Amino acid sequence: MMGKITLDGAMSLDVRQLIEHLHLPESDILDMFSFKFDDNLLTPEESIRFIHFLRSELDNRTQ
Repeated sequence: MMGKITLDGAMSLDVRQLIEHLHLPESDILDMFSFKFDDNLLTPEESIRFIHFLRSELDNRTQ
C-alpha cells in the first residue's frame, strides 16, 4: 500500500490567478487561460463548462 499524498492547500500561481479572475466574463477568461486535461486542450465549450463548475464549487464553499 502506498502512503497518502498530503495536500497542504497551497495553490500554484496560475490557479490563484484563475480564481481571482472567475468573476470576469467567460470570453475574457478564455482570452487569458487555456485549459488542458490529460494533455489535451479543452475546447472553448468544455472550458466554459469547467469555469461554470469552478464558480459553482466556490459559491457552495462560501455559503
